[in-house]
Amino acid sequence: MKVLVVEINERLYGFELKKTNRIVTDIHYTRIPFVPDIFLGLTILMGEVVTLVSLNRILGIEELKGEEDMYLLMKGRESTWGFPVSNIYDIVEVKEDEIESLEDPFIRGDFKVKDRVILLVDTDKIEDHLYESVSTFQE
Repeated sequence: MKVLVVEINERLYGFELKKTNRIVTDIHYTRIPFVPDIFLGLTILMGEVVTLVSLNRILGIEELKGEEDMYLLMKGRESTWGFPVSNIYDIVEVKEDEIESLEDPFIRGDFKVKDRVILLVDTDKIEDHLYESVSTFQE
């Protein structure tokens, strides 16, 4: 599988390339009041409403250091969603047997490229978590 590798706070995270939409910079978004803090806000790109989230808060990692000026947008089941990243690192080819499982609800596993460990994010589980957060919040 092809994996897009991005850097978030000096750690590398991988995303299945076929599930990514595009990378955009300099997004202006509107914050949404009274929603869980994993949601940063909404923006409109090319006529489509995009939900922006804090992957850092979902994964339980430190918030981005510096400006949030680059966003990775994902192809969701029903809509596009995205999150800030520090840098784009590479696109790599990974075989399933190279991925070592981890005990983390949002990480499929890890693999190595050029002696760097990359955490493969399970975007389906992230998206499920987003839908659950909204539906739980609305109740």
